[in-house]
Amino acid sequence: MSATPPPVEACCALLYGDPLVELLAGESLHPGGLATSRRLLAAAGLTPGQRILDAGCGLGASARLAAFEFKLRVDACDVSGEAIRRARALADGAGAPIRFTAASVLELPFADASFAGVLVECVLSTTTKAAALREIRRVLGRGGKLLVSDVVSNGPTDVPEPLASVLCLSQAWRPGELEDEVASAGFVVERSLDETAGVSDLLDRLEARAGLLRAVRRDVGRPSWPSSALGGLVGQFGDAASLTDLMTEIRRLVRDGQIGYRALAARAI
Repeated sequence: MSATPPPVEACCALLYGDPLVELLAGESLHPGGLATSRRLLAAAGLTPGQRILDAGCGLGASARLAAFEFKLRVDACDVSGEAIRRARALADGAGAPIRFTAASVLELPFADASFAGVLVECVLSTTTKAAALREIRRVLGRGGKLLVSDVVSNGPTDVPEPLASVLCLSQAWRPGELEDEVASAGFVVERSLDETAGVSDLLDRLEARAGLLRAVRRDVGRPSWPSSALGGLVGQFGDAASLTDLMTEIRRLVRDGQIGYRALAARAI
């Protein structure tokens, strides 16, 4: 029986893969973008030809990076069928030999010890964390590398949904929780990176493209958006003054240390 995605994961599945969300956030939808992905992949120390899984791949930007720059054999999965279809089209257009599968990180359709590495970026905070880490450990061979990045928060924020899910804030890790859960799942942390600057980078990217989204909303109208989640996101970006206030508040939370972004490279034991 297939696992039912948790509510936050299901919300993300509605948003990611939609062309309007791609216009807003770009192909790399997590804080830090490809710069964080590149540092994680470099920290793994995998050799060309080894097999890696990008779990929760979104539009596949990190998967393409792993294939082209690091010369790895790449599988990629996402709970969103729309995201997988778009990611496959982007990979085919770029000539990237990536195998895509629609699947949740809670139920990976791969044999035990299939991979030398698993990359999971801003995904664990959208799902059942401990169960997802156990499933990732299952598909990693002994000595395989877990490459994870995610948002850390000191407590609940007032950021409304679905933007909170886009920013991985809805179920953000508490300080120290990520390291503890990774250890409990059978990993030893080899490198820890503070990627908090990536949150501000994502905010800049969202704000810079919000004018275009407002123009589309003005011309097309909210009733035509294909999902209620997307309609809510468009509504949050529809008013310039409200958007400025919201972004200012999130930047304050980042500056005051209430929101951060962590990346870990860990080895399966």
